[in-house]
Amino acid sequence: MNLFAGQIFALFLLFVVFTPLERTFALHKDKKVFRKGFATDVLHILFNRFIVDLAGFLVIVTLAVSMTLYSSQLLRDLVASQPIWLQFIEAVATANIFGYFAHRLTHSVPLLWRFHAIHHSSENLDWLAAARTHPIDQIFSRAMIFVPLFLLGFTQEVFGAYLIVAVLHGVFLHSNVRFKFKFLRGIVATPHYHHWHHSNHPEAANKNFAGQFPILDLLFGTYYFPEEKTPHIYGVNERIPRGYLGQLKYPFSAGTQSGS
Repeated sequence: MNLFAGQIFALFLLFVVFTPLERTFALHKDKKVFRKGFATDVLHILFNRFIVDLAGFLVIVTLAVSMTLYSSQLLRDLVASQPIWLQFIEAVATANIFGYFAHRLTHSVPLLWRFHAIHHSSENLDWLAAARTHPIDQIFSRAMIFVPLFLLGFTQEVFGAYLIVAVLHGVFLHSNVRFKFKFLRGIVATPHYHHWHHSNHPEAANKNFAGQFPILDLLFGTYYFPEEKTPHIYGVNERIPRGYLGQLKYPFSAGTQSGS
C-alpha cells in the first residue's frame, strides 16, 4: 500500500512540475492537459511499476547470477573500489551503450517491436507519455542495461543514482516543450531530439535511439536533428488499443511488423 501511495505522490509531483512548464513553453500549443489517452497513461504509471519491479527483479537477478560464473571477480572488486563519482560516470556510459543497442533491437526485431510499439502509440507527446510502456518492453530494456552494470561490479548507490537520473531525464525528453538546446546538439539528448524519434514522419524512421548521449547515433548513422523543423505527427501506423488492458494484451495478438 505504501508503494502504491508512493506512485500516486510521484504522479502528483510530476504533474505539478511539468504541467505548468508545458503550458508556459508548449511546443504544440493546441495540446490539452487532459488529452486523449491521459487516463490510460495514468494507469501505466500507477500499475506498471508493480509488474516491472517484481518480474524484472526475477529476470535480472536470474540472468546476472547465471552470468556471474563467466565474469571476473577481480574486475568487479576493482570497479567497486573506485570513488562513487567515477563509478557513476562509468555506469552512465556503460548503460547508454547497452541501452542504445537494446533500443535498436526493439525497433528491428518484430517480436520486440510488438511490445515497444505500445510506447510509440502515443499521438500526443508530453511528460506523461513517457509512462506508456509495456512491462515486458521495460523488463527487456532494464535487463540489457542492469545486467552489464551488475556484472561489472557497480555499487547499489551508483545503480540508484543512475536510475533516478535516467527516469527524470526520460520524462523531460517526452515533455511538450519547445526548448531545442542547440548548444547541446549531439552531446546530450533533448526533447527536440527525442520528439523526432517518436514522430511518424518517414524521414525520421529508426532515428535517435540514444538515451542520454546522441553521439552514439552519430557514430552509428542513426542521428536526425533538423533544427528548423518540428515534428507534428506522432504515433504508429498500427491500430493499437487505447485502453490500458488492451495495450497489455496487444503484443500477444499483433502481427510482426517492425519499428516505425
